[in-house]
Amino acid sequence: MATLNKAINKNLFDSILPTYGSPRVHIPTWDNSQKMFICDEYESSNGHRYYLGVRFCDRIAIVEKVGFYHSWTYIDSIELYAFNGQTMELIQKRDYDKVFRNEDFIRQESEQMVMEFLTGVMKMQRICVPIEQIGMQAKELISGCYKSFLDSDFNTRLTQILPKLEKHKNNGEH
Repeated sequence: MATLNKAINKNLFDSILPTYGSPRVHIPTWDNSQKMFICDEYESSNGHRYYLGVRFCDRIAIVEKVGFYHSWTYIDSIELYAFNGQTMELIQKRDYDKVFRNEDFIRQESEQMVMEFLTGVMKMQRICVPIEQIGMQAKELISGCYKSFLDSDFNTRLTQILPKLEKHKNNGEH
């Protein structure tokens, strides 16, 4: 029995962190310093590196498209998705050209995008809500997306979200 457990554990760890030259099983990687999953990483023919970063809470997902050019890190776009029960729907998107990636900038842009979405929905439904209240709700939603996956009380729809992200990525939408 000990030999079987040892083999299972060795195979598991070898697939996650293989020896040099062996293929690695593609799974999203949690980056605790950025509080997001790295779901896709690739190198262009010009030698620039890109990755897709995802953070989420129980209501929204933030997808960052990030590029490394020479020694600089740029944000290429931010996409906000809302859950409708079955799928993720794009609710806001911003593209950037040669904007340095900065965590405070990403957070502020994300909050602004949520505010704009909520304000638009409120106007369409003819509901009057003070802008301060909408701002507080947007800030709360975005703060929820910055919770560490490594926290013991991390409560998410992870099993529902990651397959949707894989489908999103496989459809060539990155």
